[in-house]
Amino acid sequence: RDHIYPAGEDWNWRLETPFAHCIGVGDQVFVGGQQSLNAAGKVLDAGNIASQTRNVFENMNSGLARFGLGFADLVRINTYYVFDGADEDATQYWEDMTRIRLEYFPDPGPVGTAVRVKGMPYDGQLIQIEGVALRGETRSNRQRIMPAESWDWSIALPLSQGWRVGEQIFVGGQISADAQGKSVHVGDLAAQTRNIYKFIGNVLGDAGASFDDVVHLKVCFKHDSWEPSGQSFADRIMDVTTEYFSGPFPVLTAFGVDLLYPGLDLEIDAMAIVDPARRTLQKSVPGERYQPDDFSDGVSAAGEIYVGGQTALGADGAALAAGDIGAQSRIAFERLAAVLAADGATLDDVVKLNLFFVADDAGSAEAFHAVSAVWADMAPGAHPAMTPVRVHELVRDGLLVQADCIALK
Repeated sequence: RDHIYPAGEDWNWRLETPFAHCIGVGDQVFVGGQQSLNAAGKVLDAGNIASQTRNVFENMNSGLARFGLGFADLVRINTYYVFDGADEDATQYWEDMTRIRLEYFPDPGPVGTAVRVKGMPYDGQLIQIEGVALRGETRSNRQRIMPAESWDWSIALPLSQGWRVGEQIFVGGQISADAQGKSVHVGDLAAQTRNIYKFIGNVLGDAGASFDDVVHLKVCFKHDSWEPSGQSFADRIMDVTTEYFSGPFPVLTAFGVDLLYPGLDLEIDAMAIVDPARRTLQKSVPGERYQPDDFSDGVSAAGEIYVGGQTALGADGAALAAGDIGAQSRIAFERLAAVLAADGATLDDVVKLNLFFVADDAGSAEAFHAVSAVWADMAPGAHPAMTPVRVHELVRDGLLVQADCIALK
């Protein structure tokens, strides 16, 4: 297990944190959310999306190079960006940002998910990018998945819809769009959700897999949105999702964002592992999570453990430790640990940690540092790659933080 920590002039957080920039385990390298920061944690080029995008990619390039890798070795990339303008201007903003990204994307490129979020840990940050890269023999034995019937982006991109690598299938973020990147089924959440699962099914099918092989779903839903019935978009999406799984259910993480194209209500990406010996890991008590009961708390497959979004939700459906993000993060991490324990693992085995948190502009840095301090206290020997994203909302009122993870024993 190889950790890459900040060194010399590398970027760093404003305060000391326990997290690595990148971590290599076996043939996989997990790249934590890369920042536009200097070695003292100062935001570089505040408010300039083009310069920050370049800074982030240069930092990612530096981390990969220490493993002897480059951008051509990436199989997944997740981009979180901030844009506070009108929805009709968001596509142009994304295209301007992506023209910088095109300078770095290989051809063929990784699968990708890109969503508009509320913010980053520090004021002035506009973008954060994470990824997964391959090395060793695995790198040369991968299959690109580009289904004949799929949506496409509004500008030409070398990104992929999926990659199959051994037992693993990486599925990029799927949206309800057509071959020109225009939104489809506008105003019909259920139809958009089913359209997305059709696209996910096409990737899985072309990779020789099925929905029964999915281990993790990441649901990015349009925040502050409700069905005419009064049901939240998040709950309706999860209900529709249950239609596609008949065997062991995957884990699920969901959070509120803005979307790329006007009219989109959600984006979903997925991870699948073909392993007949996969195990579901359950630790939940009814009422202490937002996912429907069908979904797993954790899935163990091919030596990897995926744990879905854990929060501080009480048995009555209300948030515990109201207003205290440190206390809520401790509960979320305890629940991560409980799921991992069901497969004989601990927080020390976590290689990738994702933090989705809610905070106002003035309290964003303080909130991030509070969550980091709790992790350092609970798992002093654990130094995973980590991505902290400030989202518009979580699935239940009062929740301030959600954590999910990947662990390898």
